[in-house]
Amino acid sequence: MNNKSARRDTLTILSDLLQNMREPKRITNLLYASNLSYTQLVKYLKMIQDMELAVKKSKPFVSFSITTQGEFFVETIQKRQEPKILVK
Repeated sequence: MNNKSARRDTLTILSDLLQNMREPKRITNLLYASNLSYTQLVKYLKMIQDMELAVKKSKPFVSFSITTQGEFFVETIQKRQEPKILVK
């Protein structure tokens, strides 16, 4: 995204969050990496868990990790965002 002041759509936010969860991350790390407020982060984490794109783990510490379905979701979103080349 070139314009830093542009708003991100929900799919982009979910994809960014999931990419940060490729290794187990605590909620604080996700908060800083996602550039969301705590309230927004909790809303999106619930959404991600409800869709089974990530799981909450409690050992060895409370963290969130991406699932196989989450990996597929991220790949799909990245393909959607690739620039299209038009051939004449």
